[in-house]
Amino acid sequence: MLYSYRSIDSYRTDPKQGYRLGYAESLDGIHWIRKDNEVGIARSKEGWDSEMIEYCHVFRHDDKIYLFYNGNGFGKSGFGYAVLDE
Repeated sequence: MLYSYRSIDSYRTDPKQGYRLGYAESLDGIHWIRKDNEVGIARSKEGWDSEMIEYCHVFRHDDKIYLFYNGNGFGKSGFGYAVLDE
């Protein structure tokens, strides 16, 4: 599962506290193990997704897996996509 998470305070003003994507695995859909360091995508050093990446959607098309996500300002600065490198 991919999901968005953030810090409790200053997430709107401090990029270090802003939204990012997390990853978790489950064998039964009830008990989950977080593996955020294995998500495979992080905020950019600069640009439209340097403060936040959140609200993702994953889908498969023509044997490729795509990830759409919002950038800074909850997507105000744009949205983008990534392709899973298998």
